[in-house]
Amino acid sequence: MVIYGFGVLLLACLFQGSFGICFKKYQPFSWEAFWVLFSIVGVLLIPHIWSFIEVPNYISYIMQTPAKTLFFGALAGFFWGISSIWYSKSIDMIGVSLVTGINLGLSNLLGSFVPMAILGNVPSARVLAVLLVGQAVLLVGVVILSKAGFMKNDDTRESMQTEGKKGSLFVTGLIMALASGAGSAAINIGATASNYPVNLAVADGINPTSASLLSWVVVFFGGFIANFVYAMIKLIKNKTYTDYTKPGCGKAYFKVLITSIVWFSALAVYGKATSLLGTFGPVAGWVVFNGLALIIANLWGFADGEWKGFEKAKKVALLGNGVIVIALVIVGISNGL
Repeated sequence: MVIYGFGVLLLACLFQGSFGICFKKYQPFSWEAFWVLFSIVGVLLIPHIWSFIEVPNYISYIMQTPAKTLFFGALAGFFWGISSIWYSKSIDMIGVSLVTGINLGLSNLLGSFVPMAILGNVPSARVLAVLLVGQAVLLVGVVILSKAGFMKNDDTRESMQTEGKKGSLFVTGLIMALASGAGSAAINIGATASNYPVNLAVADGINPTSASLLSWVVVFFGGFIANFVYAMIKLIKNKTYTDYTKPGCGKAYFKVLITSIVWFSALAVYGKATSLLGTFGPVAGWVVFNGLALIIANLWGFADGEWKGFEKAKKVALLGNGVIVIALVIVGISNGL
C-alpha cells in the first residue's frame, strides 16, 4: 500500500510541477481576467464537481461538520489565497528562483510539522530523526537552487536603482516571499484541520482516498473568496472585463479550463496519496509533493529555454535538484520505518 501511495504521489507531483507551464500564455486575457475565471472554475467549482463524482451525497458531510471546523478550514484557505498574491508580487521584486526556494522551504517546514501537532501523531525518536535529516537536506537543496537563481538574475538584470532603494525593495520582497511560504503551508494545515467531513464519509463506508476530497472543498472556499475578490477589484479598476470578448479569447477560455484541471488534480491526487501513505502521509507526503514538484517545474523551465545561455547557473540548479532527490529518498525512508 505504501509503494502504491508513493506512485500516486508521483502523479500528483507531475500535475503540481506542470501547473506553472500551464499558467503561461493566456493572452488576450489580462492577469485579472484570467484569475477571476480561474478562481471560479479551478478554486470553487472543480473541488465540488470532483467530490460530487466520487462521494455520493458529499454535501451532507459538509453540512454535518461543525461551523468552527468549517470556519478554520476556510480561514486557512483564505490565507493561502492571500499568499498567492504575495507570491506573484515578490517574484517581481526579488526573482522567481529565490521566491520559489523560500516558499518551498517554509511551506515544507510548516506544512509537515504543524499537521503533526494537529493530529498528535508524533513519530518515534528514530523516525523523527530521519525525517529531520531529510528536511535539513531538502533545505540545502533549496538554498542551492536559490543560488542558481541569483546567478541567473545577476547576469540578466541591469539595475537602475540606488543601492538603498534596491536594499529596501529586496527586504520587502523577502518579507512577502516568507509570508507566501506560510500561506502555501496553510493549504496542508487547513486540509488536516478539516478532516471532520472526511471521517464522517469514511464511517459511512466511503473509500478514504475519495473522502479526502472533502477537505479541499472546505479549504478552497476560503481560497476562492480571497482570490476572486482581489482579481475582481483589479478587473473593475482596470476595466479589463473587455478582455472576455477580444478576438482570440477562445484559446484563453480553454487555457483557464486546462489550468484549473491540472492545478486541482495535483491537490486532489495528493490527498489520495496521503491517505494511502498512512499515518504520516500528511507529514512525509507534503515534503515529497513539494520537493519533486519543484524538480519537475525546473525541468519544464529547462525545456522552455529559461536557462538557455546560463550554463553556470544551470549546473548549480541541476546540483540543487540532485540534492532534493537525495532528500526525498531520506523522507521516503522515514515513512517506511
